[in-house]
Parts: sequence; C-alpha cells; structure tokens
Amino acid sequence: MGAALPAPCAGTRPAIVGQPRGFARVRAGTERLYWQWQEYRESAATREASALLVSGPEKHSGTPLRSLYFGSGNHLSYVLGLLYDEYRVEEEHRHLNAWQARSWVDGYRNKVDLVTADLPWPYHRVLAGRGLLEAPAWVNQKLQLPDRWQDVLAQLRSSARGEDLRKIRKHGLQYRIVRDETAIRRFYGEMYVPHLTNRFGNAAYIEPEWKVRYCAESGALMEILREGEVVAGQVLFGDRQSMQLLWAGTSGGEFGQQSQGVFPALYYFGVLHAFEGGYREVDYCGSRPLLSDGIFQLKRRWGGHVYDGWSRDTLFFQPAELGQATLSFLTRHPMITRCRHDLVGKVCLGTEAIQPDDVARAAQVYATAGLRAIRLYSLQPPSHAAIDAARTTAGIELVDLSRESEPAAAYCRC
Repeated sequence: MGAALPAPCAGTRPAIVGQPRGFARVRAGTERLYWQWQEYRESAATREASALLVSGPEKHSGTPLRSLYFGSGNHLSYVLGLLYDEYRVEEEHRHLNAWQARSWVDGYRNKVDLVTADLPWPYHRVLAGRGLLEAPAWVNQKLQLPDRWQDVLAQLRSSARGEDLRKIRKHGLQYRIVRDETAIRRFYGEMYVPHLTNRFGNAAYIEPEWKVRYCAESGALMEILREGEVVAGQVLFGDRQSMQLLWAGTSGGEFGQQSQGVFPALYYFGVLHAFEGGYREVDYCGSRPLLSDGIFQLKRRWGGHVYDGWSRDTLFFQPAELGQATLSFLTRHPMITRCRHDLVGKVCLGTEAIQPDDVARAAQVYATAGLRAIRLYSLQPPSHAAIDAARTTAGIELVDLSRESEPAAAYCRC
C-alpha cells in the first residue's frame, strides 16, 4: 500500500507561523486592500456586453433549443458548453452596454426557450430579484481547522479518509515547498495552463502569469512528487488566518483517473501544510455553481463548506417553459443559486415523481454545509413515502410544480 502518509510533528495546531508584524503587517494589509480594489475596478470597467441569439440541439436530449445569451463574454464558452455540443449563432449584437441587460432579457424572454445572462459586478444588480435563477459564477469552499489534527481528519468524508488517502499511499506521493522563479515559471507553462486547457477547453478561465507568479512568490508553490519526479503543483497563499489553495496543475495536463492520486495529494498536503503553519482555515477557493460538478464534489469530500464569496461575475438563467429541452438542461445541471442572503441547491427531477430514494440521494450526494436547503422539484406530485422521508431528513425540501400555474417561474422563484 506504500509508505505511511506524513502527519504533523505535533497533533495540536501551533500558533500561526510567519505572520508579518509591525510595518510589514501594515504593508501586507495595504497590498491586500489594493488588490481587492483592483478586482472591483476591473470588474466595474467591464461595461461592454454582447447579445447572441443561439440555436441548436440541446446537449443531452438532442431536442432543438433556442436561447439568448447576454453578457460580458467572460463565461460565454462555459454557458454555451452546458447547453450545446453544436450550435449556430442566428444573431449577434456587439458593443452593447451591460446596463441594457434588463431590456434585452425582457424583450426576448417570450421569443426563446431559455434566457441566459453573464454579468460582472455591479451590473448584475440590473437582473437580481427579477425572477431569474441567479448563481455566482464561482462558489467558494472552506475547511475549518480545529486545534487537533484528529479533529481535522474527522471533518473529511469517509471517501476522502479511505479511498483518497489510499491512493496517495499506493502511489508513494510526497510533497515539497519551493519558491524559486524557475519552478514557478515551469508550473505556469507546463502544468497550470495545459491542465486547464485540457480540462475545460475554450471554457478555461486562465489567470495571467504575473498574477500566479506574484501569489507564488509571496506565498509558496507546493510540488507533488512521485519517485522524485514532479507530477503536479499548487500555489499556496496565506492571508491572515486563512491558507488559500489557489491554482493547481498537473504535468502533462492529466486529470481524473489518470492523475493517480495527485489531486487527493494536493488537498491532503495543502491541509497538512496549513495546519502546521497554524492557520485556522483552508480556503479551497472557487468551484462552478453546480452540485454535480466534479471539482465541487471533490472539495465537498475534503470537508469544504460552501459560501458565497465575492464572485466577480453572476450567471442568470430563465426558461420560458419546462419543455423537453429546458427540462433536460435543468435535470442534468442541479444548481447552487442565490436566495436572498443564502445559497440553495435546486435539483430538478423532471416528470418523474419524487421517491424516497431521491430524498436519500440528495442528502448523501448534494447536502453540504453552507447550503440552506436542497430543493427537489418535479412536475408530478411527490409520493407519500417521499414526503415522509423529507420530513425526517434535515435540509431537504420538496416542491410540487404540478400545483403551479407557471411551473418555470416557480422553479426560478427564490
């Protein structure tokens, strides 16, 4: 099974190591505020938008789907990739203003099967609270670090403590912390960019090299080794009481089963490094707002609690009606949506009546700390057994769309 996994030198979390003091602390705080301001400034400067009228067979059902996309284009490839394998653009309107979102959405909501919008801060406020599904483009996940290492491990799901840790031991993975410029450049060009490109294609959101290098040089680069060869890396950045696990990549851009325990190793060794550094939490950072997303599920396995951090962009969806194409899209993509000041998971079961097994699966696979509820929707009344199961299962709510005069609007409703 391989060598035993490294563990902290002491089972109790030490006082935080390496925090700046005096003038250095003031400087670090000033830098943090500066970069936060830069993010807001760049987001507010993204005023130009485009509108695309798109048609094609819906990705999973093959049923014709006509949609409107309005937005900055930051997540255009991602949104269209959720909807289509192949599509054609019937109309394209460029050089619009983001503030025009409401007029475009209102003008097309009865002309297409699905309206989508992709708006940066602060322009997302134009559509917020207007009956569309609203989801942050990225949700954050964090793991709190108790004082004792055994309590840290107890927060992980059994699949992480069992299967994931066995993979790390089986393949003899180890780690080291580096900060030299050559290693950081190699990570960016040979691991980070190829990994994202292979994983997400045109929908890849690749950070500029200067930003990755700045965070790695100010923080650290963790390299994962197999038999002395570097097979993966991840940028670590400590900010006050939180250790952020930022950008990751693998040698050759590998992902999934081919990674042979590499991604569990990135999480385990990242958590270990944060614990030994005295940090109170590990910030796993952003995941796509889909309960079925592989990265979201991996972070969930590793104890990640969901929260709505500042996402530069917000995604909106509004089906005109729950026809075959839109139902196929919604059932394949259970979403994490904003509901006032909370996050709620929405799981659509289409025309199938909700059964007790659906309630159990939602609790086992989707329920996550940080989500106010997981709501199961169906166009058929739920079975009596499912209603009884939901009453005894915390955080699961059933919604009978068959009782609604406008099921699509009820599904979008907060």
